[in-house]
This record gives sequence, C-alpha cells and structure tokens, in this order.
Amino acid sequence: MINEDQDKIDFSEYENIGDELLADAGGAVGKQLPDDMHPFARKAIYAIDNFSNWQGRIACVLVVPIIFGMFYEVVARSFFTAPTLWAYDLSRILYGVSFMLGAAYALMRGLHIRADFLYRGFTERTQGRVDLVLYIVLFMPSMLFFLKAGYDFSLKSFLQGERAGDSTWAPIVWPVKIALTTGVLFLCIQGISEILKSWYAATRGKWPV
Repeated sequence: MINEDQDKIDFSEYENIGDELLADAGGAVGKQLPDDMHPFARKAIYAIDNFSNWQGRIACVLVVPIIFGMFYEVVARSFFTAPTLWAYDLSRILYGVSFMLGAAYALMRGLHIRADFLYRGFTERTQGRVDLVLYIVLFMPSMLFFLKAGYDFSLKSFLQGERAGDSTWAPIVWPVKIALTTGVLFLCIQGISEILKSWYAATRGKWPV
C-alpha cells in the first residue's frame, strides 16, 4: 500500500524555474527592497517595475487576436478557398507591437538575452559596476536616440496618413509606428530603474532584488 502523503511532491520551489533557466528573474514586483536603499530610489524602482509589469501583461493580450487571425486564415484558405487580405498584415503588425511593448517588461524581469558566461563569475559589486556603466554609456543614449528618431518617424507617418505600401490590404501604419516608439519610451523608463538597481549593487556589493 502506498502512502499518498509521502508521495506528494512540493512544486513550490520550482514555480519560477522557467525564468531561472532564462535569466535571474529580476524585478521588484512583490518583493521587499533593502532598508538601506535611499527612499527615493526605492519608490522609483517600485513604481517603474510595477508599471512595466502591468503594461507587459497588457501587451500579452495582443497574442490573442494574432492566434484567432491565423486560425481564421488557415480555415478560410484550406476549407473554403477564401484567403483573407488582412490576416498576414494583422499578424505582423500585432506581433511587432507586442514585441516592442513587452520589451520593458522583459528588461525588468532580466529576460533579455545576454552573453553572461563571464559576467556570472563576477562579484555582485563588479556586476553592478559593469551594468551601471553599460546602462549609462550605451543603453540610455541609444534608447534616447531611438526615441527621438521614432518620434520623428511616427509624426511624419501620422501627418501623411501613411499606409502599408507592400500590402493589398494597405492598412494604416502610423498607429503601429506610434506604438513602437511608445515601446522605446517604456524601455527608457525601465532603464532608470535598472540604473538605480545597478548603483545599489555597485555601492553595496549586493543586488537589491
């Protein structure tokens, strides 16, 4: 006879295994930041990380119309010989928008791909210093450049009422370009949180989350 209580497995320790396999699953959402962190930095990190968390969740919803659009296209094309003009454009538009709007969430969670075979061997203080320098010298200037370029790009598209020139359906594209620029803005905002975390690690020798 098998004792069912003894055979029960506690899976609670594996609930974040997916994130751990990808990265360190960072972010201050639902976590307690250290007491020795400056109050302004603590509030800013909480506010930014929670904002990125919610807007990332909202961006995930865009996957639903992509699935339904592709399903409808397959059924219409395969069973009724009636392919749509809009399914392909809808899928690439919504995929691009969801990708960019979810980028800040991925940054907050530490899920962007990074070559960290050397980085993981550094002390936490050194990791903080490396991240701090790279965020300030490379990340933020690049994001601000893309934000300015994206703003000009989106404004021009809006004023011209631009439509896709490579599609029979020819959907308007300025909302998409505005969404992509908004995604870059969200990345800039999340970058502030990452800089504050890196500063803490560089000066305290441990990560706040």
